[in-house]
Amino acid sequence: LFGTEMREEMVRPFLKLPFPVVILDAYFENLNANYVVPNNRQGAYLATDYLISRRMKQPGYLQSAYPLRNFSERLEGFYHAVHANGMSRSRCIIHQLSPSIDGAMADMLAVIDAAMPWQTAISQIMTDCNRHHQALRLRGYKIPEQIAVVGFDNVSEGRIIDPALTTISVPRHYMGQVAARELLSQIEEPRQHTCKIEVSANLVKRFSV
Repeated sequence: LFGTEMREEMVRPFLKLPFPVVILDAYFENLNANYVVPNNRQGAYLATDYLISRRMKQPGYLQSAYPLRNFSERLEGFYHAVHANGMSRSRCIIHQLSPSIDGAMADMLAVIDAAMPWQTAISQIMTDCNRHHQALRLRGYKIPEQIAVVGFDNVSEGRIIDPALTTISVPRHYMGQVAARELLSQIEEPRQHTCKIEVSANLVKRFSV
């Protein structure tokens, strides 16, 4: 069950079915189920720690306004890296942007045009993180000379924009394989206990940092 944008009440009927279920890319504490999820906290930590190590500045965060657990976990990883590098969470500039492509671009331009202070930034949103990159360039910022940008999810467009986007890669195919193996294991040998499997992410270094 691909549960990225599903809510708890939407998942419950699936768990009442008379066969095993593995939930992919979502986790619900109140539901006793089997899960395979990306390690969002670890991925965001890697991205933020890399930014800080290269720039030695207080990082900022561009966060999706869409209420997904994946996004909140990434914010936790971001704050963890900030704290681990001896910096203050309260000094981090956080902006929430629309989850749509056009909305993210409009929101980002509005933030820049409002003359808000800018720092090194980590971009959280999956499908539209390139829009943040493009908005900064549209307003005359030089990347990475003036501001460094890290995306999340390694979307294909990140490879061809200029400069190519440094990003966090989540191994989607491997997650699917893990979920399939877990499902087959439950079919072959039913068990009472459930498990949550977190798959690690990797930092892909390109030219936006």
